[in-house]
Amino acid sequence: MAKDTPSRDRSLRERGTYARHADRPTIASYLSSLLFLLAVPAAVGLAYGGFWLGWYGYSIVVPAFAAVMLGVIALAFAAMGVFG
Repeated sequence: MAKDTPSRDRSLRERGTYARHADRPTIASYLSSLLFLLAVPAAVGLAYGGFWLGWYGYSIVVPAFAAVMLGVIALAFAAMGVFG
């Protein structure tokens, strides 16, 4: 039986992270988790950073945050296309 078969011992996330790799996490799974953890704080920092540097007014912070998040999503999909 395959190691990534659903069972009560392993959650869906755990099976997805370790599937087909002899129960060892891959560098891609670590990078995915890192992107997941840091994407929003980094986007907020970049959006407010532009305001603090005087690149745009306070009313543009939310659209700048949205633009940065769209960029992160595009980067993630591009990385999945190259490395997936």
